[in-house]
Amino acid sequence: MKHFHMIAAVVAVISLVSPTLAQSEFEAVLCEAAEAGSVIELVYDKDESKDCLPRRLDVHQIGIGNNGQLYLHGWQTRGCTNGRDYESERIFRFDKIRSVEVIEGAFGERSQSVKDEGWDGCIGSNCFIDRNICE
Repeated sequence: MKHFHMIAAVVAVISLVSPTLAQSEFEAVLCEAAEAGSVIELVYDKDESKDCLPRRLDVHQIGIGNNGQLYLHGWQTRGCTNGRDYESERIFRFDKIRSVEVIEGAFGERSQSVKDEGWDGCIGSNCFIDRNICE
């Protein structure tokens, strides 16, 4: 019986940790982009099925959510959002990121001012980021 409890505990720990580990494929490149103030092109979740151009983002921060998952925070300058293209502050879940490519470009004035203000893990009244990893 003790052996069964130990196996159950190990399985429980792995299941809690594995979603974050599975999401870490893009963590290094996105942290480098955040620290360097780089622009990326990102394909997200169902963008390809909607015939969207890759989203263009100024990478501001990478953080860990209250749920233990990784998130990208940045300023989107191009891409599919509710069927229209507009600039805005956005958060992206790592588990829905399909590809990332660092491209030439610089932050726009509004994007840079948002990054300079810092980020408390909230957009509006929705606060769900536990801590920043890099910015």
